[in-house]
Amino acid sequence: MKSQSLIIMLFAVATLAACNKDNATPVKLEGTYTGTFTSSSVNAANGTVKIVISGKTYQATLNTFMTIGSRGSYTVNNNQLTFQDSLVHTANFDWGLLLNGTYTQITKGDSLILEKKGESYSYVYRLKKQ
Repeated sequence: MKSQSLIIMLFAVATLAACNKDNATPVKLEGTYTGTFTSSSVNAANGTVKIVISGKTYQATLNTFMTIGSRGSYTVNNNQLTFQDSLVHTANFDWGLLLNGTYTQITKGDSLILEKKGESYSYVYRLKKQ
């Protein structure tokens, strides 16, 4: 009886250890994503977006009242993605519309949500991997 309890307890511990999030495989971001963009800022805008991630680089095209592109490199730190846009832009639009800066990443299956929030703004990308 004692050995049976010990076996059950060892099985339970092994099962719990297998569920440890530290053992989770990191999400591979490589690929093409399309979806929607919404912002709530002084110049709020909504639109469609396409983001292509390859290696440690990205290229984004946002279609709102005008087409805005950004391209550069990115880094991952836990659930934070930091994009560094390398393009030159004019100063006559909301620079928050660029995929640039640090975003919180939420991944659900083939969906990727990127959120950047502050006191007076919110930028959200809701994307599906193609």
